[in-house]
Amino acid sequence: MTENKFNIRIIYPKWSILIISVFVASLLIGFTFNLLLGTQLTIVNVLLPSILNTVVLWTGCTSIVIYTWKKFPWESRPGAHILVETGLILLLLIAFVLCFDLYLMYSEGLTFIQGVKAHSNDIVFTFLITFLITTIHEAVFFYRQWKFNFSKSIILEKDNIEAQYNALKSQVNPHFLFNSLNSLMSLLDENPKAEQYVQDLSDFLRYVLLSNMHETVSLQEELSIIEKYIHLQKLRFGDNFDVEISINPKSKQMHIPPLALQMLLENCFKHNVISKGKPLHIKIYDNTESITIHNNLQKLTQPESTGQGLKNIEGRYRFVQGDGVKVVSDENNFSVTIPLINAL
Repeated sequence: MTENKFNIRIIYPKWSILIISVFVASLLIGFTFNLLLGTQLTIVNVLLPSILNTVVLWTGCTSIVIYTWKKFPWESRPGAHILVETGLILLLLIAFVLCFDLYLMYSEGLTFIQGVKAHSNDIVFTFLITFLITTIHEAVFFYRQWKFNFSKSIILEKDNIEAQYNALKSQVNPHFLFNSLNSLMSLLDENPKAEQYVQDLSDFLRYVLLSNMHETVSLQEELSIIEKYIHLQKLRFGDNFDVEISINPKSKQMHIPPLALQMLLENCFKHNVISKGKPLHIKIYDNTESITIHNNLQKLTQPESTGQGLKNIEGRYRFVQGDGVKVVSDENNFSVTIPLINAL
């Protein structure tokens, strides 16, 4: 299953890259600002203070940017992202300037106001450094998210194409199919049970063919065709299984990918022993946001499945809304929960 979450990790994959980046940035910032200020270029005046300032600000900005991207994602909460990040950066700067001024009060005997006035240029440059570092980090995260979303869109498009291709492969010529069913109906003279079976089969197959034209269908439509599918299975398994359906009327207006419910129900029949001694019990119920198909688990030794049904549903959900299919299984029970989609 494709990972759909944007991982928030440290920007640098190796600590060696971080150390080199900070060292180079310290040199560039120190030499540039000291040249602008016209002070003497020495290790004490340039390198050591610049490294200390850059390490503190770089580490602080990195932590703030990672925190805001994780807690307030840009794509969903841009306003909160900007406000929180700006506020935390300002707090970092205030704390840094206060510590710097306290150091001046101790080392040079200056008052707080005198320290601010005497080193106003340094404070301005500190704000500029912080702005530069934050801009770099934000640019890196924007690039990583763009790359992630682009890769995700390619994967979803591929999954959708594969799902459509698999659906097309499973189809037969509809004209031949329905003409054959109509011919069969004419042969079933005075056999209501057989006529009803063929009619349900015809309705079910027509729904299968037409539903592939839509990305989603209403749950009401899917439940209607499920009733016909259950009736078809009754002829095969008799009373050796039962299906209990409990759906809130409001949920029936929600949508799901076409045939998702039918495919999950079909898996119950494919993967389990169904007999008089081991009846299959299936429950279909909702919680207003999702719908669950639950059955007692009694596995076949050789299931009649290639395992593609559930993967197909997961792929279609990734294309429609991102994710959300949940599978829960133990020794005695098996259930699959799929989200309900708001109708457009």
